[in-house]
Amino acid sequence: MPSYEESLKITCELLRRRMDTVRDIRPSDHIQRDLGLDSLAVMEFASDIETRFDINIPTELLEALSTVDDVSRAILKLSAGARP
Repeated sequence: MPSYEESLKITCELLRRRMDTVRDIRPSDHIQRDLGLDSLAVMEFASDIETRFDINIPTELLEALSTVDDVSRAILKLSAGARP
């Protein structure tokens, strides 16, 4: 199971691959508003997360994830087998 810092670092790395611009990513950044991912890029990012961490993000949870921190915390809970 990854630590929060590990999940945050990997989340940021995966996000950078989907962004059109180069900038620092903060945990409080909104994935769509601040980082500029459109709905297709968000779905691809979610797929990247699922593959990298070998987890399944339920649709209703995915819709509730808006910030980088939200994603990192969800990874921890899903990796531990708990529901966020």
